[in-house]
Amino acid sequence: MMDSPNEVRDIFLNPGDFYFGGPDLRLRTLLGSCVSIVLWHPKKKIGGMSHYILPGRNNSANMQILEGKYGEEAFLLFLKEIKLTKLPISEFKAKIFGGSDMFSREEEDLKLESNFTNAKLVGQKNINFAKQILSDHSISVISENTGGSKARKIFFTVWDGEVWLETPETTK
Repeated sequence: MMDSPNEVRDIFLNPGDFYFGGPDLRLRTLLGSCVSIVLWHPKKKIGGMSHYILPGRNNSANMQILEGKYGEEAFLLFLKEIKLTKLPISEFKAKIFGGSDMFSREEEDLKLESNFTNAKLVGQKNINFAKQILSDHSISVISENTGGSKARKIFFTVWDGEVWLETPETTK
C-alpha cells in the first residue's frame, strides 16, 4: 500500500459525473440505483470513477457531447482518458458499486404506476451493463458490491487503488 500524497484533491461526484486522474486524488460519491465503475492502473497509480444513472440513452444519435449520466457514454469517457495515457486498457483493474433496489415494500405493494416494475429494474440493468462492458473490453473486475436495497457511500483513493465503502444503517 502506497502512502497517501502530501496534498490530496478530494472530489465528490454527483449523479452523471465522471473524473479521471493521478495519485493525488480521492474520489467519492453516494449511490442508490446508480452504478459507479472504478478503473485503476496498479503500476501507474492513475484511475477514475463514473457515476451513471442509466445504461444508455433511448436515442444514441444525440451523443455529440458525451454525458456521464449514461453508462455507455461514461465508458467512452474512460476510453478517451485511457487512450491519452497510451496504456493498454486490459492493464486496468475494475471495481463496481451500486445498483440498489431503492423502492420499499410498501411502494411495491401499491404499484401506483404502470412503469413501476421497470423502475425497480434500473439498478439491475445498471449492474448488468457494467459487467458486460468491462467483459467486452477484457477488464478484470477485482471487486464488486452491487444490488441489495441500501444506499452506498464509496471513497476511491487513486494512490493505492483502495475503495472504502459505507452503507448507512436504515432507520425505522
